Amino acid sequence: MAVASGVDVSPQAIEQRYSGCLELFFKLLFQDMTRVLVNSDQTLAPILDRFSEVVLIDSSSVTLPDSQQSQYQGCGGTHGRGKAALKLQTELDLRSGGLRCVEIEQGRAPDGASDRQHIKHTAGSLRIADLGYFNIPVLRKIDESDAYFLTRIQHQTKIHVDGVKHDLVTWLNSQEATTVDHRVEIGLQERFSCRLIAYRVPEELANRRRQKLIKTHRSKYGRQPSVASLAACDWEFIVTNLSPDQLSFKEAIVLYRARWQIELLFKRWKSHGLIAQLDGPTDVVKMTKFWIRLCAALIQHWLTVATAWSPTHRLSLDKIARRIRDFARELAAQITATGNSKPLLRELCRVVRIGCKLNCRRKKPGTLTLLRDPASLDYVLT
Repeated sequence: MAVASGVDVSPQAIEQRYSGCLELFFKLLFQDMTRVLVNSDQTLAPILDRFSEVVLIDSSSVTLPDSQQSQYQGCGGTHGRGKAALKLQTELDLRSGGLRCVEIEQGRAPDGASDRQHIKHTAGSLRIADLGYFNIPVLRKIDESDAYFLTRIQHQTKIHVDGVKHDLVTWLNSQEATTVDHRVEIGLQERFSCRLIAYRVPEELANRRRQKLIKTHRSKYGRQPSVASLAACDWEFIVTNLSPDQLSFKEAIVLYRARWQIELLFKRWKSHGLIAQLDGPTDVVKMTKFWIRLCAALIQHWLTVATAWSPTHRLSLDKIARRIRDFARELAAQITATGNSKPLLRELCRVVRIGCKLNCRRKKPGTLTLLRDPASLDYVLT
């Protein structure tokens, strides 16, 4: 990269420049960059236009050197590892591609305790969250803000159907249909009315879930999971405050499945951006590289939004990430030579839209296909 930028410097000289001040500089730079919102004025699919925002929320943990424990407390882990860790609490707006939030939190902090649980939500926005964020008072607050939620629900949650209390999984198993779309109340003291959407998963998938659950419980707790936990593996269930007129059964499932895109974002940051690869002879070098790579990950996402967020193109975000990684040296050389990056960015858009197209998947349509045509979901429900 230094050569591409026209800088005559040896690797040894670069190593000598690593210091606590440089580490702090890139940490502060990253924090400033998270306040920059780069988004598209186009949406990927018409279904997303129904909302002012479609926010996917999740976090990803990164284990740090033990010397960082005073700032970033981890969970410990096996053999004393993981004493220091942080979480990247992240919100991705699927509608515009913008990163609404990338906040640094303690590695040991549960997602349900995040400050992001208590922000004020924009009217007309939709928040899609995993099980770790499930909290009935939070859902009530979203509803009171004239915003919407789509979230998984704990299988232990008690529901009331027509005023009668039921165990969630037991009630689902009593239904003759393999799909359920029903108004229920959740909670014990203060009941909250919402819409329950559930479908029975294929037996092969249910068995894989049970095997994974048994393995996890044996390794973490030294015991078998409960009968109720194993029974819950037969079902996928989510709740929402959107009515069937606002969002059909299939559309709700498609949108919740799209939550996987934030997991893939973290995967790109770790596999292509190497943010979790802490290499270097000292902890200062490791942490400096960590903050530098986080800055690069944000730039990579900005370029992805600029090239891919369109209702007409069918592009692979993974392929784009690879192309941007190879493109970085060209961009550095162009900026050094002319100070003008626009021609090269236009060329990147052209190359990406030709060479980074999605592979055709007729039997199992991908997220983009499902968003643009929720009827394609049939293969999941059969």
